Amino acid sequence: MLKCYTCKEPMTSASCRTITRCKPEDTACMTTLVTVEAEYPFNQSPVVTRSCSSSCVATDPDSIGAAHLIFCCFRDLCNSEL
Repeated sequence: MLKCYTCKEPMTSASCRTITRCKPEDTACMTTLVTVEAEYPFNQSPVVTRSCSSSCVATDPDSIGAAHLIFCCFRDLCNSEL
């Protein structure tokens, strides 16, 4: 069974560290980068949600302006980056 880091509410990457055993149909760990409005002093960590996914589709890097960038990966606890 795949294990992914998960957090349902958007939070900083460092805080989103709950380890969840995914369902049998889940094949990917997904990280969604929630775009944060840049405000002074411009030092926010990226804000993310993470989950198990049975149908993760990564955002096309060419789709500039996408509100949420989605990253998929396919091994245990691989969605800790960002």
